[in-house]
Amino acid sequence: MADVIRAGYISAVNYQDGTAQVVYKDRDNSISPYMPVWSNEYNMPDVDTLVYVIHLQNGGTRGMILVPPYTDDNRPAEGKKGIWRQDFGDGSYIRYDFGSQHMEVVTHSLHVETLEIGGNLTVDGEIKAKTINTTGNVHIGGNLTVDGSYPG
Repeated sequence: MADVIRAGYISAVNYQDGTAQVVYKDRDNSISPYMPVWSNEYNMPDVDTLVYVIHLQNGGTRGMILVPPYTDDNRPAEGKKGIWRQDFGDGSYIRYDFGSQHMEVVTHSLHVETLEIGGNLTVDGEIKAKTINTTGNVHIGGNLTVDGSYPG
């Protein structure tokens, strides 16, 4: 039973198949065959990432790699109940608060095919668009500057 769960480090990744090899430093740096990464999303671990592997009880080399555990060097960005968060490693993340039903998407650039807003839209910054169409009223609380022609 002691060999059912092993700790090791990712040594190679097959991105297309969603599998990886694991090196077991406590076993003379033996390397596993490619095994599947157990996850409900595509986010392959990097080489040298600490992982746990569940092996079959027959002592074989086949198993399944669990997602990387939290460690002293890999802490949750927010350790709070009711928060779901996916970090992407470059400062970008998606965060959802189940209590307030508020979602944040923080990234440098975001491509959205269609966006429907059922409430108010507040923009801190600049809106750049080729065309803006509206079927309702437009209220401008400041100055209006027009570069180009204004059809009259």
